Parts: sequence; structure tokens; C-alpha cells
Amino acid sequence: MPPKTRKAKQENDEEIEESVEDVKPTKLPETDESFARKFVVAKENTLPSSRIIKLRHPKEGCALFRISEDCFDEILAVNDGHRSFFYGESVISDGTIHLFAPYHPVFVCLPYLQKTSEKFVEISEILIDEQFKAIEELARNQRVLKALEGVCDVKDVLDVQLFRLNNEKMMEWMRKKFDALKKELELDAHKTLLECPDAFDRHVFSFLSDYLHPSLVTSVRLHLNIPEAPVTENIDMSMKRRAPEEDEYENEKPAAKKPKESVQKKKLQAASKGTKNISSFFTKK
Repeated sequence: MPPKTRKAKQENDEEIEESVEDVKPTKLPETDESFARKFVVAKENTLPSSRIIKLRHPKEGCALFRISEDCFDEILAVNDGHRSFFYGESVISDGTIHLFAPYHPVFVCLPYLQKTSEKFVEISEILIDEQFKAIEELARNQRVLKALEGVCDVKDVLDVQLFRLNNEKMMEWMRKKFDALKKELELDAHKTLLECPDAFDRHVFSFLSDYLHPSLVTSVRLHLNIPEAPVTENIDMSMKRRAPEEDEYENEKPAAKKPKESVQKKKLQAASKGTKNISSFFTKK
């Protein structure tokens, strides 16, 4: 009777191979764009009636804004790097959080108003930008037009509103914004900062200047009587060394080490004590 061990082993091997072939890795599901999601932090019940537009930022040059009849917000992206979120049974690979931060539209309009500050002009002729066409939406927004009255002189001519930037009204408007911002920052400011009024005013103005065109920063700062920061205010002296010390160490040379005397040399010196040098016998007396 032929042995069955080899055949059995062969059969078992075949069964194992068949079982391995049956177990194959399942294909990962493909990304469905219809399930794309983004995390947004905004005022409740304001998203459906709003639009996202691209405008010229007074300081940064370009930014995204959310505009509606009741809201005008700058869209800020907060991203800490590689981060994802679980949402229901799906994964959102882009962990960026978009924050809709309230932004006063006058700051966006001021650079355009400066260009026509010498005469009264229709707002549709002031808010013009070839690179950012969406600025025209602000000219049709009643909330924006009402806000511009705080920095402009307005005339009605044949049922047409004409605007001209008023520098005095603009500076007083800036002071109100500065005072309101200062009041809010005082609630969380450090005690040492509050003890120095000039330093605290500079701290507050650094926030306000983020909304200003560079051409306005100096004039607004002078109007608010904010002194310039001392040269030494932001210097960390612990990270610097005095120049004299550096020169002193550079010029200083390490002392030359004397060679150690050997034991034999020390014994010869001890034995020669009290004896005359041989050359002394040949000198004249």
C-alpha cells in the first residue's frame, strides 16, 4: 500500500495555497467629491445668503472676504500642518479651519477713496479695480455706503450720491476704532504692559495697523500721538555680548606651558648643589 503522508502533505499545501489566493486585500474606496467638506466658523444663520469674493487687502495685497447684506468678514485659514478630521463615517483629509472674522469695509475702501480725495465722485467710479472686479459689489451694498458716511463728505446731486474723503472725519473715525480696540485689549493685557502707557499704545496700534494701507500708517500714528518705540525696547541684551569683551578675549593669548622636568634631571640638579662650574677654574682671579 503506497504511503499517504507525502500525498496528504501535498494536498495540504495545495489547500493552503488556495486559501491564500482566496484572501486578497480589498480595494480602498475612491474619493467621492460630492462628500467634500470644509470646517467653517461663522456667525449662525449667515452662510446661505452670503458670497465669497476676492478683494485687495489694504496691507496684505489680496484676501478672501464673505459679503452679504448684513455681514462683511475676512476669511482666515487656520492650519497647524498635517491634520485630518472624522466626520460621520468619512474622513476629511484637509484639516484647515476657515474662520469668518468680522472686518470693517471702510478699511478696504480707504485706499480707493484716497485717489479721488480732491473732488466729489460717484462711488461706482471710486471703487474700481481691474485686478479685483469684485470691489464693485461694495459700491452696491447699502451697508457699506452707510459706513462710508463716517469718513466722507456726501452730496446728493440729481438723486446721485457723490463721495469725497474727509481727512478730519477719517482721523476721528480712526481714533474711535483705536479707543474701542484699546478697551478690549486692556481686559487681557499683561500687568507689566499696562504699567507703561506708551508701550501699551504701541501694542494696540500694531493691531490697528494691520488694517491700514502703508500710506496711512504714519499719519494715523501721529494723529493718535503714539510715540515711536525706543531703539532698545525690542533688543534682548541677554543674546548680545559687549564688543570690548569680544576684543579682549580675541587678543588674549594662552600662556605657554613649561615642559615638565624629568626625574633624572631633578636628581642631577640636587647632586650638583655646592659644586662649582668647570669653567670657573679657567678664569682669571
